[in-house]
Amino acid sequence: MENSYEDVLNDLWRENLEKLEKRTVKIIYFGEEIEIDLNLKKFNPELETKEKILILHYLLRKPKQNFFNDEIISFKELKEGTFYFSSIYSRVYLPLIKKYGKNPEKFVENGILIGGEKISDFKIKFKIFPEIYFIIELIPEDDEFPADIKIFFNKKADEIFEIEDLAIIGELIVSKM
Repeated sequence: MENSYEDVLNDLWRENLEKLEKRTVKIIYFGEEIEIDLNLKKFNPELETKEKILILHYLLRKPKQNFFNDEIISFKELKEGTFYFSSIYSRVYLPLIKKYGKNPEKFVENGILIGGEKISDFKIKFKIFPEIYFIIELIPEDDEFPADIKIFFNKKADEIFEIEDLAIIGELIVSKM
């Protein structure tokens, strides 16, 4: 799979980057400043290929004017969401449920450690880019019901990213936690 990510990244460099006006770009990604030299095709600090693709998709697709929107949606509300949900569930939801379903305090603690903001008991907001965020809410296991996770993101994310990009953002959050 990594080869296909490399192919996507190479296609982005080759076909699209002339659309960007600046040759050096700085962006905030997961709360960290990332500098991209478009001439040298270098990221500082260095990132995984998947993360580079996300950043380049963001730079190439985001509207020039302020587009921030606080309306939130879930994966299931996306056009392809119902079709892809089982895959996303196993890649993003299930790992969090297994790890934190019985330990919601650790979910909050680890979410904050990676830059998330606690917005209620077991709900964390992760700013991916300045205008793009994910909200993950853990519903802890109890005597009657198993644990569950709810994931939301602001609707404008769907206008920039394809569903696979959004799933990868979820996977990155999971891997950081």
